[in-house]
Amino acid sequence: MSLTNPTRPDAPIPGANYTSDTRNYPWHRPPDITDVDEALEHVMERLTETDDGKRYMSLIASGTPIVDITDIVVTLAIGRGKITTDFAILISGPVTRMIEIMAKSYGVTYTLGIDREDSYITAAAINGRKAVSAPPEDVEEVPLEETPIEEEGGLMSAVSEEEQASMLGYEAEEIDEDE
Repeated sequence: MSLTNPTRPDAPIPGANYTSDTRNYPWHRPPDITDVDEALEHVMERLTETDDGKRYMSLIASGTPIVDITDIVVTLAIGRGKITTDFAILISGPVTRMIEIMAKSYGVTYTLGIDREDSYITAAAINGRKAVSAPPEDVEEVPLEETPIEEEGGLMSAVSEEEQASMLGYEAEEIDEDE
């Protein structure tokens, strides 16, 4: 009996992730940086002293919002084991500002991406028709009516005993016999 996947012999053995040593991953070890100033210096060095900054500027020039670039930068720092996810959230604001300053200095037209509307993917969009980004304007909003909460009884008190019995699979005669 073989433990490999017969359709894909190069696939991992099922369940191997439960027996592997996860300490080999950088994000499973303590982070290298635990100070805000050190983390910002590390990110600034990555953006200015490597080709990463130029790549990000070309992404921004092509229309990628700066908040998406920030997400990439901090996620890579997490993946490399430099910072934790909580710490990434803390430094996201300053990193976004640094990238914005870089875009201004390079003369790149940018969008921050914080004022965009959420878009919803609908069946019509999947089928090639126009995507809906907000509810149609001609739809009338109906306010929710507040229903008074009855003090006595529980959830099923509003339902008759016969209906409760039918929900539970009993016949009405069986209830009368039990009482």
